[in-house]
Amino acid sequence: MRVVPKAEALALLELYRAGVAHGACLPCALIRGKPEGLDLVAEGEHGVVLLNRFAQRRGHLIVWSKRHVEHIHELDRSSYTGLQSLAHDACVALQQALTPLRVFSAVLGSTTPLPNSYAHLHVHVIPVYERDERARPARVLSWSEGIVVYDDAEAAALTRQLRSCWP
Repeated sequence: MRVVPKAEALALLELYRAGVAHGACLPCALIRGKPEGLDLVAEGEHGVVLLNRFAQRRGHLIVWSKRHVEHIHELDRSSYTGLQSLAHDACVALQQALTPLRVFSAVLGSTTPLPNSYAHLHVHVIPVYERDERARPARVLSWSEGIVVYDDAEAAALTRQLRSCWP
């Protein structure tokens, strides 16, 4: 695991997008294509949980809607609560596996093109290990502290560890 500055992370993310999505929605490509080296942490009826390969903190998970939607109001209550249930289970698994001081959860998805976000509804589940200014939500949800990048073996080992703690 290494931490890279934002500029390097954005360049790596572009390479990753080009190799996986081929111009399509990256989350949809990940969910449907399940490229080599990508393991699900968990799956439910309405979503999947993946280790964020461009993470704000070690263990950062993303819950992706299986259906391509860009806004919460596009989901019926059952779909939304299914995603939130996966997010809750992700919090429990992170707490057990990595013992962070707290876990942040945020529903995101930008319909405005941004280099580090997607027009596909998702929930970030981010373990927080710091007690200082770096633990403030605005800092945790930004790329200002650098981005955690895993090699495939590290990602697979962490995914297995989180799976073993899944409630």
